[in-house]
Amino acid sequence: MTMKNHILLSLIVLLFVSCGSDNLSNSKAESIISECLETKPEQRTVSFNIGKVTFRDRDYDKELLQGYRTLLESGHIEMKLIKETKTGYRKGKEFEVKLTEKALEHMEKVPENDGTAEAKIYKYVVDEVLEVHETPATNTALVKVNFKVADKTPFSILASKDPSDFWVQKLKFSKTSNGWKYCDNF
Repeated sequence: MTMKNHILLSLIVLLFVSCGSDNLSNSKAESIISECLETKPEQRTVSFNIGKVTFRDRDYDKELLQGYRTLLESGHIEMKLIKETKTGYRKGKEFEVKLTEKALEHMEKVPENDGTAEAKIYKYVVDEVLEVHETPATNTALVKVNFKVADKTPFSILASKDPSDFWVQKLKFSKTSNGWKYCDNF
């Protein structure tokens, strides 16, 4: 084997070894995103009132009251009717609403007195990576990911968005000397 052929063969082998392992595949991107979501979950919450809560005779309030009643039936809140107004523009019902011990595991924020509480309703996890588009010139990649809902709580009944919906998002990855990165923790 001549010296030229030996050098050419060495360069070709070196090229295959160095380029092949640095590509961002769908499975590698999914793994990186899932690791990031373990440290910082993509959690959704809903705010709702506790203490004295008034439900007027409107469609929105009727739907909200139905959500509160569902939480009452599941044992997450206690509701006691304080006053019912049957005439005029203030027609509706006023309740005293309290959280139960069962609800506290789902709470993100609980006011000391009456006010607005915040409950976890679900979090997103990776369903699948739809596509990976690498840009070698800038050492970046744009990854299109389909997320799905996981760990739905009873408080998701109060959400304005249907929690069964999926969520598609484009995420930007950076290539560093330590490999591909999506979040700062790696």
